Amino acid sequence: MRQLTYGGVPIPGLNDLVRTAIRLHPAPGEPRHDESHFGGPLLWPSDEPWPECPVTWPPDPDASDDAWAGGHPLDGPVPVMVSAAQFFRDDFPELPFPEGTDVLQILFCPMQHNSPHHQGPAVRLVWRDSGEVEDIADPPPAPEEADVDLLPAPCVFEPCSIDELPRLCDFPPETRAALGIPEDAHDDPEGWPELDQYSKIGGWTPWYTTDRHELGCRECGAELRQTIALATEEDEVGCGCDVAEAQPAGWSFARQDVLHIFTCPTDVTHPFKVRID
Repeated sequence: MRQLTYGGVPIPGLNDLVRTAIRLHPAPGEPRHDESHFGGPLLWPSDEPWPECPVTWPPDPDASDDAWAGGHPLDGPVPVMVSAAQFFRDDFPELPFPEGTDVLQILFCPMQHNSPHHQGPAVRLVWRDSGEVEDIADPPPAPEEADVDLLPAPCVFEPCSIDELPRLCDFPPETRAALGIPEDAHDDPEGWPELDQYSKIGGWTPWYTTDRHELGCRECGAELRQTIALATEEDEVGCGCDVAEAQPAGWSFARQDVLHIFTCPTDVTHPFKVRID
């Protein structure tokens, strides 16, 4: 890669900040259980219980790392989760699949939950070996009280890659110094490329509506890294590809925002965190 410049001046370390994201370009479709998708059927074994919402009261400290306020009482029925997304390693080798796994499944509790950082669905990640799944389970119906904004319509992907640079809040100190940015500055440098809203694997987080904080791994202290972003709207900018529909999945997070999932770069099975921005 050529040395990146700002204002015509080469900036040391700027190339190291580039992250290549895989933009998903979801489009309405009819995916199968053995395909990557939003909102389609999961490759879920019939002998494995269908997951329930991890946000309960009293809380289970091992079920979630988002400091949820309140939850579903354990003395009553706990809602089942719904299929949000599925990614196969053959389609998306960029994901940090643990050894012995080749599919990532994302499930939502389709109700609004409150945390100190956002309001939105509870999320569960399941990494599994597709070769161990023999009989496939039929999913239970969504809870009657489900928020329709959190029930995705089935989508397939038409992915492409796009290079991204971070917002100022993610600059390392040496980059800020090289650009002459004061320590107390909060605005991006003039003319800096914007981070747009779209569903993707990897890349950077815009941090337009929430603050960047408390993203250390509870298990090892490593800084969590954005792994997946699920967008309410797919902006028709950035990569030059056509966008089939602005809201193909039909879901909506907070104020038409993006749900970001952060995982530990040391061990993806460590507790993850969610931010909606």
